[in-house]
Amino acid sequence: MNHRKPVPPATGRRRLLTGGGALLLAAAAGSLLAAGSGDPDPQGDDRDDKGRPEASPSTSPAASGWMPGVARKPLERNFVAGERDAQRGLVLHVQEGEGSLYERFGTPGIKASAHFWVSQEGETEQYVSVLDRAWAQVEGNGSWASVETSGFATRALTEAQVDAVARIYAWGSGAHGWPAAVSERPDQPGLGTHAMGGVPWGAHACPGTLRAGQRTEIIRRMKEHLPATGY
Repeated sequence: MNHRKPVPPATGRRRLLTGGGALLLAAAAGSLLAAGSGDPDPQGDDRDDKGRPEASPSTSPAASGWMPGVARKPLERNFVAGERDAQRGLVLHVQEGEGSLYERFGTPGIKASAHFWVSQEGETEQYVSVLDRAWAQVEGNGSWASVETSGFATRALTEAQVDAVARIYAWGSGAHGWPAAVSERPDQPGLGTHAMGGVPWGAHACPGTLRAGQRTEIIRRMKEHLPATGY
């Protein structure tokens, strides 16, 4: 990820009556987000690094950018509504710390976020719709979703984490076309790493060779989850 962050755990419709009938209006059904709801800040902390305004996420169960069956904790800032230009796959990150990142990513001006976070026990939180741009890997944000994994680069993903990331990827494969493949470069769709983007992605070694080497197993398990989950 862009910033190392060991942190403690974080503790309609309207009906319009016309004559004798009723006209149902879907409130913002075609819009994913309402722009401009980040904290107003004279230093520009409610805008991304290109000066675009942030926006609040859609929390509708029908919003396809949200994975079912995981803890949905939408951020109010530190992401950009929409602005995705492709769905190439998922980028694996390491937290370099432990505990939920919800409060950290919700801090005004932090300018960092990810779509998902997975604890060492496999608990999964989603902070940003994958239809929106999280701030996880700089130039890779427009084309890739992101998942932070609790722990450290010197320690492998736990079995529970491997399975949880596989489930995220199975959902993304079914819902957004992520291919069942390991990616080693930004123009190759699949399950990639922060490090593969080099300088344009922030020049990070994240998530380290141990966790990067577990991607083959993640993809293997992802294929097993596809028929069971119905994604």
